[in-house]
Amino acid sequence: MINLELYRIFYVVAESGNITKASKKLCISQPAVTKQIKNLESQLNTPLFIRTKKGVILNECGQKIFLN
Repeated sequence: MINLELYRIFYVVAESGNITKASKKLCISQPAVTKQIKNLESQLNTPLFIRTKKGVILNECGQKIFLN
């Protein structure tokens, strides 16, 4: 069963496009946000973001989840 908190974290990261900014909005550490995103990706068995030097961008699967 997937924890809905993971989707909340996913949503904030997707909105901000940056894990560090999302961690500040969520008031949790950046490593904790990264871990939760990896946990969600593992549970869904697919990556959700494209990681860049400037932040993260939703990939096709991530966009489908974000828009629904």
